Amino acid sequence: MRIKNLIYFLLTLSLLGVYFSAPVAADTTSITADPPDEPWVTSGNGEKINITAGNRTQIRTMSGNHIRIRTNESARIRINESETNSAGPLPNQTRAVNRYMHIELNGTCDMNATMYRNYTNNELTGLGNVSTFRWAFYNTSRFQWQYAHQNWVEITSDGASVFCSTSHFSIWTILSPESDESPDRNPTPGTPFNCQNGTGFAVQAGHRYQIQTQSGFSLQLKLNQSSEMTVTEYEKSPQAMKQKQHQIRTQTIAIEMNNSAQIQANFSYTFTNQIKNQLGVKNMEKLKFMFYNESSKTWEAPKHQWLEGDTLYCNTTHFSLWTITEEDVEETTSETSNIPGFMILPLIFAFAAILMKSKRKK
Repeated sequence: MRIKNLIYFLLTLSLLGVYFSAPVAADTTSITADPPDEPWVTSGNGEKINITAGNRTQIRTMSGNHIRIRTNESARIRINESETNSAGPLPNQTRAVNRYMHIELNGTCDMNATMYRNYTNNELTGLGNVSTFRWAFYNTSRFQWQYAHQNWVEITSDGASVFCSTSHFSIWTILSPESDESPDRNPTPGTPFNCQNGTGFAVQAGHRYQIQTQSGFSLQLKLNQSSEMTVTEYEKSPQAMKQKQHQIRTQTIAIEMNNSAQIQANFSYTFTNQIKNQLGVKNMEKLKFMFYNESSKTWEAPKHQWLEGDTLYCNTTHFSLWTITEEDVEETTSETSNIPGFMILPLIFAFAAILMKSKRKK
């Protein structure tokens, strides 16, 4: 009886130890809060500014550019502004609508930053459609200008602000189409719109748009939020196709938006006889729309797709890398392929029996 009570006592102590030790383990977990904002600092041209690790440093330049930056290590930043482009030529049919900022951050610390420029309505006079303005940087490894991956514009009654996010610095400015017809670069609801490769355009919430790419993709879409979109087409897919017996037949397109709007979209692609010959299409019934799943790192086929004549369609509620593949399945042409498997063994026995009988007769 005493041994039994002792066992109960020890079990009770062990349970109490687990219960009271759990909060101690939880206290060792630190929660990273949103970094504090430091007061705005006005930077003189070429002046070095100290950055404290973990805090968000806020810098205002003499020309009115704003930078909010956070680093994982203390560092120094220097900004030189100029009216002159000291890098390579700008992309065709674009012009700078901001000063060029040469931004240098000492060391190789990790960072993330938001940059923006406020424009008044008076400043926008003669500059074109502000919704087409986009931050761009000079890529020193490719020796060309490149648009920031995340660009967006906020329009108010007093003017507009052009934003971008980045994790690196270089020479930066804001680019705009130099054509006076820049408002026409945005699609009109219900009217086919030929988008330019890699050039952003704005769509308004609640309207249905018809977008056509240079390589022949058609996209009908409707969003629940106004967004800026960019469609980029690639001759060679950025992600290799590893599915067996699937051959990419068209270009690969990447569709990006500056927000997480809900999407209702329909893709289509028409294969004329000329396009079939150019792309090497063998069997239209084997064509499939495919998208790249970033989570699983694999290519997948959407559930809702169909073929009508020479046009392939599919529905989707998300954007990613998209392309069209042809499944190349070799068909078995041997005579035995027409015989059910369960019949083969009896036939062999029957044939063997016939041979045995013929030998006995001899």
